[in-house]
Formats: sequence, structure tokens, C-alpha cells
Amino acid sequence: MSNLSRLRCATDDQATEAMLWRATAHPAPPCSELVGAHEADVAIIGAGFTGLSAALHLAEAGKHVAVLDAHQPGWGASGRNGGQINPGFKVLPSQLLTSYGQTRGRYLIGLAQTACDDTLSLIDRLAIECEARRPGYVQGSIGARGLVARDAWVNDWRREGAEVEPLTRRAISDLLGTKRYCGGYLDHRGGSLQPLSYARGLAAAAQSEGAHLFGDTPVLEIKQAAGADWQLTTPKGYVTASNVVIATNAYGGAIWPGLKESVVPVRTFIAATDPLPGPLRDKVLPGGHAVSETRRVQVYYRMDAEGRFIIGGRGNRTNCKPNGSVDHLHQEACVLFPALNGIDWPYAWNGLVAMNLTHIPSLVRLDRGVYSALGYNGRGVAMATVMGRELASLVKTPEGQSASPLEIPAPIPFHRFRQAGVTYRLTIGAVLDRLDQARQ
Repeated sequence: MSNLSRLRCATDDQATEAMLWRATAHPAPPCSELVGAHEADVAIIGAGFTGLSAALHLAEAGKHVAVLDAHQPGWGASGRNGGQINPGFKVLPSQLLTSYGQTRGRYLIGLAQTACDDTLSLIDRLAIECEARRPGYVQGSIGARGLVARDAWVNDWRREGAEVEPLTRRAISDLLGTKRYCGGYLDHRGGSLQPLSYARGLAAAAQSEGAHLFGDTPVLEIKQAAGADWQLTTPKGYVTASNVVIATNAYGGAIWPGLKESVVPVRTFIAATDPLPGPLRDKVLPGGHAVSETRRVQVYYRMDAEGRFIIGGRGNRTNCKPNGSVDHLHQEACVLFPALNGIDWPYAWNGLVAMNLTHIPSLVRLDRGVYSALGYNGRGVAMATVMGRELASLVKTPEGQSASPLEIPAPIPFHRFRQAGVTYRLTIGAVLDRLDQARQ
């Protein structure tokens, strides 16, 4: 095992020299701290994919936009994820129609159907250099349960016109270079990118359209101001705006009453190698696909543009401590691809994913002129991008006239016990996954 194999993860409050994305991203645009009094049409809290996409679309429409972030653009989940542009939701189109009816069901299916296209088209339009590519998204099936999931995904999305194909055991082995799976599917909508470069590119594009981005500027309070405006207080100033967009997702804390109780932040860990030698690159993900699994406690993995192998998954079972070893990810990688034995792993980091009970994102109205979107459930690269666009559309539309189905934040029952719930789900899920693997 490498002498770097026990490298501790870069965490939210530690130095991040072990994070691959920060080591390889394009330079960040300048975002100084907000000082003094400012006015805007729209104040956006959070400079991740959601907030930056909203800022860009609003600025392009001529709105005066101020974006406030406690750190810098892409600091949270948008700059810490695995860089997979995954299609769809975890919920199938037929289930959306059954649960939400034709109007909202069709709206959600439309978002899920085009999110990858819209994200990649936006990257092309803005000429953002972020290693975006589209080899397709693969989900590997484990056991009979996994094959049922494969068939359901293929059948449902084919009915919606998506280019999806089932994979046999042999086909997925040839495609990925691993014998781990008994089948799977290839969804041609999916792809990958360098997520921090993407976030920084969105930030620069929003600035070029006139949006004002303020970094190292946490919002301490949101309160009603004179007239119909809102005032957002920061350590050294404030912003007054007619509309507020809260785009903090799993990193929001108590910025608005009841909002944080509608999601459960789950910590995910990621590890990466240096660029693999040429002969090894031919054996490990030769097609460069982004991959996840049908396991309840899954891993997800891909290659970057320079041939680094990147793998992510859950960390400690308690989900309480940010620090954690990524040894289990190294071991999973070597089970998938035995040729990775002995390879160094110089990068390790972690971040938060916002999960909810419905497994679909929420677009919510919190008060007059105050909106939020959150709960991407591991589909955040594409879905956060389009939800930012949807938030911009809400702000531009007169109150009460939007065609986008809005929700009221739904607190998760027993939210205070969320850590115990995560521990239970991870523990039981791991046991059931081992049974599925044994029966495969």
C-alpha cells in the first residue's frame, strides 16, 4: 500500500491541498468581501452552481444582481463533487406521473430529460474550459435487484425518447474493464467535467454580464426592509433587494427558518490517483464513462481528462465527523480494477450532499419574493444548473404567474435524529448489498 494511502481528507474547515479540483482548476475570478451598503434587484445567497446559474440568467435579462457567499465561488458541494453529469432523477418518469400527476409530473420529467443537454449547451455557449465531455453515464447492476432497476430505467426513459441501452454482463465488462457487474445500462445523456473549473467559469460569465459577486461574505440575517424590499446583513455591510434567492443547499444552516429541516446533509468522500500510465489507462475505464451502481451504499467513479482515476462514496457510518480515512475507497477501486493495486492516491477530500425524502429537487417559495431550490440527491451538476435557471425565471415572472410548480418546504419528520437515520440506512444497506453480491 502507498505511503499516501492513509492521507486524511481535506475537510470543510481544513487546508485543502489534498483536493484534486483545487490543484487543477482554472483560476478563480476576483470576488472581494462586501463592505458598506448596496442595492440590487436580486440578492443571491450561495455561489455554487445554483446561485451562479441564477445570477447569470438574471444578469443576462438585465437584472442588477448581487451574489453573496461565505467563502468563494464553488467552495461547497459545487467544487467538491465527483464531476459526473448524471441524467435523470433516482425516481423514474412513470413514478413521477403517478405521484404528481400530469402537470407537475411532466414538468419534472422535462427537467430530468434535458438537464444534461442544457448544462453542456450552456458550457459551449459560454466557452467555459472545464474538461466537459460526454462519453455517457453507466450504472452497474449487482444481483437480481440491480437487473430489475436496469430494465425499469431503460424501459421508462426509452418511452420518453432518451437514448439508453441495456448492457449484459459481457457488454458492461468490455465497456468498463471490470467484472464486478452482472449487467447495467448506458445512458448517452451523461458525461463529466472539472466541477470547480465549471463553477469558476459560471462566476466569470455572470460577472461579465454585470452581476456583482462577493466572497468571504456570510449572510447573518435576512429581514424585511422598508417598502417591499429585503435586507441581507453581512459582517461589514448589507444588501437591499426586492427578491432573494437562497442557493445554499446542504450548506445553508439556519439562514431561513425551516429550510435546513427539509434536507439531510450526507457526507461523501472522494479519492483520486495521479495520471495512470498509458497501458493501465487502456484497462481501466477505457471509454472514459462516468459510473455509479445499484448498490444501496454505492461508489461512483470516472477518469479525468489527464487519466486520473477518481472514486467517491460514503465515509464513516455515523456521518458525524468530517475527517475520515478513504482507505475503503482505495480498496473498492482495487476490487473493481485489480490493476490499480499499488497505485498512489495523493488526493482525498469530502463534502456534503443534500438528500430528501422524495429524491427529487424542491423549487420553493419561502415568502414574497424569496425563493430557493435544494435537494439534488447526487444529481447536482446538471440539476443545480437548470434549477438556477428556473429560479431566475421565477424572479423575472410577476408573483403568482409562474408556470413552474412551486412547493412549500416540507420538514423531514424527526429531523433532529437525522444522524441516527443515516447510520441505520448505511449499516443495513451494506448488509443487504453483500447479500445481493453473494447471490449474483
